[in-house]
Amino acid sequence: MKINMKRKLTFLALLLLMAASPACSPAAAPTLPAEDARATALANAWVAITLTQAALPTATETPVPPTPTFPLPTLTASPLVLSTLAPVISTDTPAPDSCNLPPPLDPQGATVKIKFVNNTDSELNLSFAMASQNEEKECGTYTLSMGRYDQPEITVLAGCYWAWAWVLSPPSNALSPQALCVTDTTKTTSIWISPEVIGFH
Repeated sequence: MKINMKRKLTFLALLLLMAASPACSPAAAPTLPAEDARATALANAWVAITLTQAALPTATETPVPPTPTFPLPTLTASPLVLSTLAPVISTDTPAPDSCNLPPPLDPQGATVKIKFVNNTDSELNLSFAMASQNEEKECGTYTLSMGRYDQPEITVLAGCYWAWAWVLSPPSNALSPQALCVTDTTKTTSIWISPEVIGFH
């Protein structure tokens, strides 16, 4: 009887000991729900971003460019040399019309004698120009200055001519209305100059 009682007491003591051991063990760390843990992580991340942004320099500060750690190439510009070109001289200039030049000094073609008669009552300057070359390819313009009532006689190349006179007083211009052809080598041909017209007499 005593043995059974003893066993019962021992069993009861073990039960009490087992019941008391969880209460004496250290308390487990409380756990957060999943939504609270996610919110806490996001808050910590925003705090880190804010601190990093605050540590950056403000926009008013001038950024310092990095110093290159290698030597930069030196560019040397060579002077620009301009070549000097000789001016181009055109050789295609047309030869002047020989009929506008003085006549040849020693003509090879036939010649005739002309007497100019000044009927303008003034001094004048006369140009007597061949219309075309003769058979010897000769041509020219004869010029004379004549006083009042002058009647000079000159020898010219045989051919057809145009005549112009600049009368000095009163000022006027006289010209031949048609070509004056002088080809007769046996006589002296008279050409009269009036204040406006030059022609045969």
